[in-house]
Amino acid sequence: MNFLTEIGVFFGAALLAGLVVFASMHLAHRFNFLDAPDGERKSQSRPIPKLGGVAVACAFSLIVLAILFGTSQKDELSLAAGVLLPALGLAVVGFFDDKANLNPYLRLVFQASFALVAWLFGTQFVLTGVPALDAILFVVWVMVIVNGVNLLDNSDGLAASTVFVSAIGASIIALLFDQQLVSLMAIALAGVAAGFLFHNWFPARVYMGDSGAYFLGFLLAILAVRLRPEGVPSLAGIGIALLLVALPIIDTFYVVSKRVMNGIHPFTAGRDHLSHRLQENGRTVPGSVLLLQGISITGASGAVLIALMSR
Repeated sequence: MNFLTEIGVFFGAALLAGLVVFASMHLAHRFNFLDAPDGERKSQSRPIPKLGGVAVACAFSLIVLAILFGTSQKDELSLAAGVLLPALGLAVVGFFDDKANLNPYLRLVFQASFALVAWLFGTQFVLTGVPALDAILFVVWVMVIVNGVNLLDNSDGLAASTVFVSAIGASIIALLFDQQLVSLMAIALAGVAAGFLFHNWFPARVYMGDSGAYFLGFLLAILAVRLRPEGVPSLAGIGIALLLVALPIIDTFYVVSKRVMNGIHPFTAGRDHLSHRLQENGRTVPGSVLLLQGISITGASGAVLIALMSR
């Protein structure tokens, strides 16, 4: 595999995602699958299609199949299936959550279940040496990142640009250590995020919904664990994973801790995220997103630097 392959996969994924998302916008209008303004948390001026996440999941799945059968990676089918199938399952949960607003505890049960499926398919880490405890920690990790990306989906372009930056970082690290399939899947994820971002940048013409946030967050969590740079100490490996998803973790900690201190249930929706604070202090929506991406870029750059220093 060479750099040109990575570039081809990125632009192919971006183009496909852009086209499929565009088609999903028309379907959403036809079937009234729209996110209407409510004058409070949803401050857009008109109803916005929210089938973008379904489109992203479809585009990414097609790209992964193309990678497997177009780059002689068919022997890695089980690895790809162990990542893609539970991600798609969680996207389906998100779709029904978008439609019916599922109980938050039920959502957590589904997230934990699909994380466990990924663990059983072979996406695992060893932190404590106790398999059951490591499995629990892995499930918690996936749930934190999935919900972190979902919480970031509060301003036009924020969640998608975060996934884009994190996936680029993961792809570079995987490429450095010759993890070809992981690198291709990560660059495909970056391309899909870029294709979606074309339609989702302020003012957004489409939303990803919970289906997209769950799908993208799950993939980020899994790919961060799938990165296994040879010779990297365990603590450095943990640091790489955490830095790649720094913004979702920081925003989640900020929101949850603030709500708990104020006696508000953590699952309560509200305009109390880092992006909202920046916007209340005079930043535009694009300005707040770009400023927060400084955290993502710094984190991803730090992860790549640790990987380079460990070679």
